[in-house]
Amino acid sequence: MVHRTIVFLFTAFAIAVLASFLAAAGWPLDLLAHFQAQYVLAGLLFAAGFAIFRNWNRAALAVCLSLVALLRMDIFDDGRFAASSEAAKPVISVATANLFGSAAALDNLVEENKARSFDLMILTELPVPADDRLLDRFQGMVHVAGTPGQAVFGRPAAVILSRKAPRDVELIPVEENPYAITKAVYCIAQAEPCLSVFAVHTLPPLIPRFYRAQADILRKLATEVSRTTGPVLVAGDMNATSWAPLLRQFQGTAGVRKAVCGNRWTPTWLAPVPGLGLELDHFFVRNGIKVKTCEPGHFNGSDHWPVFAEFVLEEDKPSD
Repeated sequence: MVHRTIVFLFTAFAIAVLASFLAAAGWPLDLLAHFQAQYVLAGLLFAAGFAIFRNWNRAALAVCLSLVALLRMDIFDDGRFAASSEAAKPVISVATANLFGSAAALDNLVEENKARSFDLMILTELPVPADDRLLDRFQGMVHVAGTPGQAVFGRPAAVILSRKAPRDVELIPVEENPYAITKAVYCIAQAEPCLSVFAVHTLPPLIPRFYRAQADILRKLATEVSRTTGPVLVAGDMNATSWAPLLRQFQGTAGVRKAVCGNRWTPTWLAPVPGLGLELDHFFVRNGIKVKTCEPGHFNGSDHWPVFAEFVLEEDKPSD
């Protein structure tokens, strides 16, 4: 009975792994591509289970499917990932965090800012409006790029808090979302090149409408980023893993590279639950910006972990 149950579950697992190759066709197959890390783990567990029953053929097949899922994550493709920098230059300290409407998560982030003195903070799903009262809580922050209510709990939008006022701010609408993309330009070092920051929070692709909204935002974002000169930073909760079709397409069109935060598959959502977490919160960079450090934070009351990074502005060169 146990062996039959394992065989049944393994069949479903194998179908999911193979069907994920069709994920670019759209919803609902798109969902299957997000779980490659889980497929890797599941394949190894199935292999161990079949080994106990001395079913060596299925054990070998499970290992093969696990390897297929690992390769599908593209974690060995160095071209996807941003260059690091050891240069002794001033860094730009940045945080991105989905607070999930949690007052405790906000309080913890306030304390992180006291310790780290972020230059920029990309925030989503705030428990309070992004107004002057929020700025007063974050020591040294003087400006909010965005409107007070656009990034409160349940709304697919992001705001940017900064230690220095931006040179320019633009709220870019996509379809019915008037605040789909927040763009702000910061001349942090008092000189050129200035840094263009794009902040986003897309809906999770759980239903067809959400998937279409996510795809529309990422397409518009790619277009805006690709035509922006100078160093570019894209950040936020994109509700997609970096190896899923929509983010692969975004990365290729926009010419950006992903900052490695932790390792190349470190989850930022449901991170403490072994085997269930997904890397949904990202930094992408382009043109003369390199990664000094990047790491996920710790549990702070939200279902997402914050991500903290330091970037260095170097010579402005077109992305490969």
